[in-house]
Amino acid sequence: MTNTLSRHAERARAFVPGHITGMFSIHDTYEDPLMSGSRGAGFSVEAGIITEVEAVKDDTLGIIVDFNDERIEAPVTETVVRSLLEDYEMQFKVSVQHTSSIPVGVGFGASGAAALGTALALAHIIDENIGPTKAAQYAHLAEIVNKTGLGDVLAQTMGGLEIRRHPGGPGHGDVINITPPASRRVLLAGSIGLETRDVLANPKSRSLVNDAGEKAVSKLLQNPTFDEFISVSREFSGKIGLMTERVSGALAELTDAGYEKSSMVMLGDSVFCFCGENEVADAAALLQHHWDESEILQTNLTESGGGLV
Repeated sequence: MTNTLSRHAERARAFVPGHITGMFSIHDTYEDPLMSGSRGAGFSVEAGIITEVEAVKDDTLGIIVDFNDERIEAPVTETVVRSLLEDYEMQFKVSVQHTSSIPVGVGFGASGAAALGTALALAHIIDENIGPTKAAQYAHLAEIVNKTGLGDVLAQTMGGLEIRRHPGGPGHGDVINITPPASRRVLLAGSIGLETRDVLANPKSRSLVNDAGEKAVSKLLQNPTFDEFISVSREFSGKIGLMTERVSGALAELTDAGYEKSSMVMLGDSVFCFCGENEVADAAALLQHHWDESEILQTNLTESGGGLV
């Protein structure tokens, strides 16, 4: 494809919601990364990442990435940029600015949100006829190649409370939405702990996750409701051997206090808790027994997926 952009900077912005996974199974052995991914279930949240991409035609490729105004090394974002530019035979200096209300490395879908936002914005700059599904495939590919995620991008294109029935990236995986709870207020608490790539590389963890995950998704599909999502997520998290003492203690305390719509976040030293608006302060106070106040986020489930803004 011929580059028709002039030397002046072209800009585009996208917003992508965070994503919380309650259960999953690993399907990452396909030769084609777009066929790899996960089966599982989770939900998207209003907290997320705004990504602004600026591209200037140049004789050499250049990529800089800032995350909340701090210059970072960002292999997933860079993979998205390089793949798109190579496929469309274009050469740019590209600046990517991620402005995030979710932390990195705690299981809230930041990597997928940054990748998808970059893909949507840069694809729009390259060719406005590149559809969102095609653009999202570049984000999914970057997550698979860098072993930072399996199913977040697919879910983040959809929004809502979802079941990923068949693995694969956008255009390949199969997703259905289920009815969200009446109260969409959700508390997230977490800190850096589990690394997705470590779990994917550990044979014992893979075996436990896949055995429990396949059973969990099949059970949820038999009764695809919010209450069953919570129940099956709890059951799954108790079987895979990845729950930290902090997560275990927090979930026990939440349950004892009547906040049963909660479970472990996959994958992280993290939990989620659905509650009514008048219960937020009390539930947050309980979570502060286990996490610092700065590690607790109040947000809402969103039925909107990522898109240009």
